[in-house]
Parts: sequence; structure tokens; C-alpha cells
Amino acid sequence: MKCSYLGAAAALVLALAGCGGKAQYTVKGTVNGLNNAGLVLANGSDTVSVPAGATSFALAHQIDYGAVFNVTVQSQPAHMTCSVVNPTDSAGHTVEIDVVVNCTQNSYQLSGQFTGVTAKADGTARSVTLLNGSTGGSAVVSSTADGTGDFAFSTLVYDGQSYGVTVVPPDNGLSCTITNGSGVMHETAVSNLLLTCVPVSN
Repeated sequence: MKCSYLGAAAALVLALAGCGGKAQYTVKGTVNGLNNAGLVLANGSDTVSVPAGATSFALAHQIDYGAVFNVTVQSQPAHMTCSVVNPTDSAGHTVEIDVVVNCTQNSYQLSGQFTGVTAKADGTARSVTLLNGSTGGSAVVSSTADGTGDFAFSTLVYDGQSYGVTVVPPDNGLSCTITNGSGVMHETAVSNLLLTCVPVSN
């Protein structure tokens, strides 16, 4: 039988079927934000290691028209988390398989405890503002009955990013210092910052 191929993707399946074969599809896609090594993607038992900086991937084994693929993250890259946006479908549902993998750097909270942040003698509340210069994040510590408590920055710090916390000099009769205020975030949240305040004359 002599086959005539039309060239259009939609006609390819019909042409191959007429020749007694099935269309083959490569399970592939795009990768966004991959800065670190270690990402391994899988479709069943078929796996591929995706190098740092890659913007695309392709699995070695093609699949037949109509076969279902399901791309998963078998191993996450170092210090990052990747997710598959459109992981599963059947081959041939679209002209090409184009899975999207998005990766983001892990991030963690910066927090600690405070002492000496009490209200004024007349009961007026006082507060102290902390700044993290590396991220632009801030935390406001408000006075409590015994002057102690916990605080946390609302802006997370990325894994591998340095942090440097300073105290905005208060003008409310307190003098404050920060301990353990600088370092590098690495694979876990930092919760050992200590803000210490003492009363001073206005």
C-alpha cells in the first residue's frame, strides 16, 4: 500500500494507522525556575534527570497514541520544590505533549522571642520595630503585661539567603538590642532571635 502523508499533525495519526503503525509521542515539556541540581522526573518507570538551569526536558521512551502519561517529581532539586502543572493526559489529545514544571526556592520563617517590652507606667502600650535588611521584611513587637513573648517576620527568607535584623531605635522610653540577628537561612526555619529591651529616661 502506498501511503500519502499530508504533513499536518492531525493527519499524521491517520496516515500512520493506514500504514499499519501507531503514532509515537515524546513525553516532554518546559521547566521554569530550576536553579539547582537534583530534579528527577518520571513517567511510570521511565525517568530523566534534569540539570540545573534547564528550561526543558524529554523522557527517553516514547508512548503510543492514546496511551496515558503521568509525569511526577521523583526527586526534588536541592533547596527547591518543583511541581507539575498539567501532569497527566492521553497522547494525541493535543498535537504535542507539553508538560509544565515550575520550581521555586524553598523559604523559611525568621522568628524569635522578646523580653522587656512593657507598657509605660501610665499603661500606654509600646512597640518596637525590627527590620530584615536582606529581604525588606519587618516585624512589630507590641508590649505585653510581663514584657515577654514571641515575634515572627511575615516575609519569608529563601534557602541560602542571608538575613540581617536590626532594631529601629524606639522613641518610647525603651532601649533595645537584638541577638542572633544575622546568618544564612539553610533548610530550616530560624527561631532563635532574641530582642532585649530595657527602660531608659525619656
